[in-house]
Amino acid sequence: MIHFVGFIAATVAFFTISSVAYAQYDEPALGTGTKTVEIVIENATKGQVFSPGVFASHRSGVKLWAEGEPASLGLRLLAEDGNIDPFMYETMKGIGKDFGSTTVIYPIDPAQKQKAVLKVSAEYPLVSGAIMLGMTNDGFLGPQSIDMFKIDKPTVFDLYAYDAGTEQNTEKKADVPGGFGGLGRPEEKVPIHRHPGIRGDADVPLDWGWDVAKPVARMTVTPK
Repeated sequence: MIHFVGFIAATVAFFTISSVAYAQYDEPALGTGTKTVEIVIENATKGQVFSPGVFASHRSGVKLWAEGEPASLGLRLLAEDGNIDPFMYETMKGIGKDFGSTTVIYPIDPAQKQKAVLKVSAEYPLVSGAIMLGMTNDGFLGPQSIDMFKIDKPTVFDLYAYDAGTEQNTEKKADVPGGFGGLGRPEEKVPIHRHPGIRGDADVPLDWGWDVAKPVARMTVTPK
């Protein structure tokens, strides 16, 4: 049985959090009606630690990721290794154009919560983001183009597990960073899709899995 608090401390090398140094980057002017939203993510699994994650507000028509489409390089590195820096860069380079604001959320143990604060506006109303499912090959979760500008009271969203489609789900020690420290990358090239769950027929045990019919996290959005 893994001790999750110790696991977080022991795997900082695999879940890159240098971006926390710039945990929130806001363009001074996001346009009309700018407001702040608090985003709380609760880990609803019993056996998955969530890596640090990145969230960003953006214009309509902009996609950080989308089911049925290939993962960007930033999403690939986040979903495979928990490395958030390239994904953060993909948002920060577009601040003031496609993106309005970006922020980081810290790792989350099972049944625990973390929060982040983000700016949205009429010009940048949508929020997308990604967090790695730590003990998987390339599993992740996150909001996909949710309009948070129109939210006027605390609102809860279910977040399901997705597969980035960039690494085979070998579930071998050599390939899974969380819990094992694996750095292997058996490549796969398929579109982003709902994660099939943990099989438990290799090194990853079944108790690191989740019910694929249910969300792996709950996200509560509260306007401030």
